[in-house]
Amino acid sequence: MFRETDQADSKAAPNRPAAWHRSKSEDRTGQWRRVADPPGRSPRIGPWVVIRIYVTGSILTLLFLAIGYKAYGLQVDKSDKYRRLAQRQHLHTVEIPAPRGPMLDTKGRELAVTASVDSVFANPREILDVADTAETLASILQLDIRAVEAKLTTRRYFVWLERHVTPEQAEMVRHAALPGVYLTPEPRRFYPGMSLAGPVLGVVGIDGNGLDGIELKMDALLSGQQARFAALRDASGRVMIADGLVKPEPGATITLTIDRAIQFIAERALEAAVKDNQARAGTLVILDVATGEVLAMANWPTHNPNLPGRARARNRAVTDAFEIGSVTKVFTIAAALDAGAVDTDEFIDVEGGQLRVGRKLIRDTYRDKALTVGGIIRRSSNVGAVKVARRLGKKPLYQALVRYGFGSPTGIELPGERRGRIRLYKHWGDIELASISYGYGMTATAVQIAAGFAAIGNRGVYLEPRLIGEVRDASDAVIYAHVPAERRIMKSATAAKLLPMLASVFEKGRDGGTARSLDSPAFDVGGKTGTARKVDPETRQYSQELYVSSFAGLAPIDAPRIAVVVVIDEPRGEHYYGGKVAGPAFVRVVDETLRYLGVPPKAEAVQPAGSTPPSGRIAGRPAASHSLPERSAGPAEPRTPPSAIVETGPEERAPHGPAGHSVAPAIVPDFIGLGMTRALDVARRAGIAVDTEGSGRAVEQYPPPGSEVRDTPCLVVFSQTDSSD
Repeated sequence: MFRETDQADSKAAPNRPAAWHRSKSEDRTGQWRRVADPPGRSPRIGPWVVIRIYVTGSILTLLFLAIGYKAYGLQVDKSDKYRRLAQRQHLHTVEIPAPRGPMLDTKGRELAVTASVDSVFANPREILDVADTAETLASILQLDIRAVEAKLTTRRYFVWLERHVTPEQAEMVRHAALPGVYLTPEPRRFYPGMSLAGPVLGVVGIDGNGLDGIELKMDALLSGQQARFAALRDASGRVMIADGLVKPEPGATITLTIDRAIQFIAERALEAAVKDNQARAGTLVILDVATGEVLAMANWPTHNPNLPGRARARNRAVTDAFEIGSVTKVFTIAAALDAGAVDTDEFIDVEGGQLRVGRKLIRDTYRDKALTVGGIIRRSSNVGAVKVARRLGKKPLYQALVRYGFGSPTGIELPGERRGRIRLYKHWGDIELASISYGYGMTATAVQIAAGFAAIGNRGVYLEPRLIGEVRDASDAVIYAHVPAERRIMKSATAAKLLPMLASVFEKGRDGGTARSLDSPAFDVGGKTGTARKVDPETRQYSQELYVSSFAGLAPIDAPRIAVVVVIDEPRGEHYYGGKVAGPAFVRVVDETLRYLGVPPKAEAVQPAGSTPPSGRIAGRPAASHSLPERSAGPAEPRTPPSAIVETGPEERAPHGPAGHSVAPAIVPDFIGLGMTRALDVARRAGIAVDTEGSGRAVEQYPPPGSEVRDTPCLVVFSQTDSSD
């Protein structure tokens, strides 16, 4: 289109936009109108507009790049992380704990079992009235109301309020029907014998994990395999769908070598010894000579593992190593006899009970001039032991003590076992050689001593002490059975020579043994007393007031069945010598245990003139066989044949106490209807040993309630129903 521009008008209207033009038709009227630019011609754009366009484009480009980078991080680079977060939010792994395997004694009686109890938890997001709910729960569960309120005001979906509540508390919570408060069953460990073998069995934590004792050592087998499966949760955290449900695999069943009746005998005797002598602590170990199995392991103080919140007593039989004193003389003499350094009837000049070694003056309790090798044990002569050790030499004595098991852990299935201490012979001086010969300068545990004495009774064959007899998995298949690991540590002839020496310790008279003050038990026994001073922790010197009193021995001495070690720590009563302090507990345990095992006492103790032979029955029921089976012990010589063991019923056994005296009869309480825990507690209070069959509630007992018994066990038969005791 053709355009004209009026020069005059342009000058007259300098502020007129350049885009405004006047057409020919408009010159006459003086009206200006905007007309479209001709095709093909772009409007002119200012430089700042261009800058703004470029800046805006750059910003948008950067934003798109950032979004892309973030999307790449979410979708590719960190996909695994966010996938896990999503699964954690939407999926919930449900874990069902496996029932913990039971622990049984050697006769199949329950020592530790698992039962379901209720626990209380809450979903704080579902609580409608926090104050009222907290007040109600605090009253029922006996909790601090402020602590309950703190738990209920969180924004979590799950909080524990109280674990393992009583049945009465669970019923009250259930009856209260509080919104957001729930009950769930959980497995809890129960120990029917309460404190019986408490430090040995150990204890489990609130979540069912072993914390001590066999519970800790065998935790992997006892725990079983818990069930795990995935479930979906809604926005409130509630489980909606569960898929792939599987059953948990129960833990293994562990059968111990402990006999519950013998354990009861040992604990009762040890408790009496500790209290009578006002001692700090004590331990007692009984081993089966033929197998090395632990029949009882008692500790005082003890604890009830049903109350895990309280302080736990340690198992001193394996955790405490001490200088064993004169008990070591038995092993010193054994080493010398084995090496041919001395002979049994050879006389040793003990110089009136005094001998100076360097700056140290060694004294004996008695002022003997000369003693046979056996007399050194009978009279517990320090001087005699030193002279025998000198004749033997440092290296042979050291090698013999190590061979007897000292200075090395026994490997018993318990945590925290001490190895004891015995220095290498190269570092011994004359004083240390003398001290070690009679029990100073080396330490040992009660289990090590018991294993050494059991080897003497086993004709010189050492059997590693063991507590686990058998392990069965959930399908009842045997996955472990104890096979005695044996090794010969001394000649059979040497062990045979030691037996009469040990028996001589009980000889009476002016020149009798160190245990002559003990009343003769109903069995021929042998042993060795031990009395050792303890190091005062403050002065680091041997104390004049702190002692460890011990007694170790075998019974019956002619064909040993059991090895017994009694250790009393820091007696503060009238006596501190091992024969006076630990000896009575040894005699008592031997008497009761051998009767329980069915070993016949000496003829004069069980068969008075005119008496009738034992019938072998209990109130019309066949007498249970309590004797351990005779097992081969390697190259050891044969023991008393089974035909020589007379099986007797409890009511026909000799009416003698542990020291050979007549004891007052005990009245048998009524056990019918009681749970096993309650029945054992009633029996303990009545001073009656109990032999049990089955589990649940008592349905039968022999002898009947009101009968009189003298230190004999009462048989209680339980039904198979669950007990809440």
